[in-house]
Amino acid sequence: MTDSGNSLTAFNPEYWTGEMQVIFFKENVAIALANTKYKTLLRDGDTWNKPYRSKPFPQSYSSGVDITIKDRFATNEAGTVDTANVVPFYVDDLDKIMNKWDSAKAFAVDGMRSLNNKLDQAISGEVKNALNTVDDGSIGGTAGNAITVSVNNINQVWAAGQRVLDGLNIPIEQRFSLVGGRVLETLRLYLAGRDTPQGDKVGMNGKVMERFGFDIFYSNNVYYTATLNAATNPTAADTVTINGATMEFVADADTVSDDAYLGVLRDGSTVDTSFAALTACINDSGTAGTTYSDPDAENDGARWKLINAGIVATHSTGNDTVKIVGYGDIVVSEGLTATADIWSEQVQHCLFGMKGATDLVVQKSPNIEFRLAEKRLGRYVYPWHLFGKKTFLDMTGAIIDVQVDASSWV
Repeated sequence: MTDSGNSLTAFNPEYWTGEMQVIFFKENVAIALANTKYKTLLRDGDTWNKPYRSKPFPQSYSSGVDITIKDRFATNEAGTVDTANVVPFYVDDLDKIMNKWDSAKAFAVDGMRSLNNKLDQAISGEVKNALNTVDDGSIGGTAGNAITVSVNNINQVWAAGQRVLDGLNIPIEQRFSLVGGRVLETLRLYLAGRDTPQGDKVGMNGKVMERFGFDIFYSNNVYYTATLNAATNPTAADTVTINGATMEFVADADTVSDDAYLGVLRDGSTVDTSFAALTACINDSGTAGTTYSDPDAENDGARWKLINAGIVATHSTGNDTVKIVGYGDIVVSEGLTATADIWSEQVQHCLFGMKGATDLVVQKSPNIEFRLAEKRLGRYVYPWHLFGKKTFLDMTGAIIDVQVDASSWV
């Protein structure tokens, strides 16, 4: 039978699904771990004060000998509501009428979830203020090195955390640990076949189980740090990948070998110049379309991978490194020509400590405001929030930076 040459595709119907495609957001645990009781105190204003006093030191007393009076002191410390985030967009009335879906509602929900993600990152990032550290030396290895967790040592990580908190007299019933997916996976393998009456299902607030004297929480917002080192200027087509987002060094920032990549302008002959462009690309700062690819182009997926993980880069002039911080089980890699150019210091900072050690004041909960657009038939939509967080001096010893080696993650 031969092809008749008919063209009947105009008769083929097209259908639209009942829902849009999904955007996956990180789940949040901040409210379960932070102290939120001062929200009612700050109905207005922007500061909450919490002074601390000198500690008591008992002294010996002998009959007939004058007591030495020790001076006491009080010092004030303040937290500030200083962080406002907004996820703005515009919806025209014509689109509102003609669209099959309620786009304003969908974008607003996305905005609210991304704001909650910011809250979560703010709390897990307080691990930077921890006075205490658990590293490889805490479990019998080399002090100063991060821990390569395995089923053979995962229980020792919690034992070291208990040891620190015991020494600080932290109440047992208030102890928690916040870990990422890789650490949780190792813990589950360790517990396989053991009696786990509490189960290991992740609850609505991120709580997984009670084990080792801790309430264990899972989050994909655990704080992460890494450093990219370079001895020579990257060559054209060299790449750097962070959390699945690939950036390619090119002669023209908008010309890349793969549409999924972000382009980074390779300008001049120094690492300093190229790394400054790389930093601008990661942070979405500088001149989009010149220094690096326009994030609204086809490589928007790569941009989202950086934003969703809260990736921020820093580079100092004259310093041939780019340091990044982020949140989650971050994987980094590089396709740099020079073999000496590598990632180092890849560490996930799990947060152990006492619940409520960090104050979180959400003065304006994530909310949606609609405002009429002058000279347009439509509305501007502003999902936004306002908050402050603070780990006061008396609580910096009640949290622990548990440093996990992430260099082998792929």
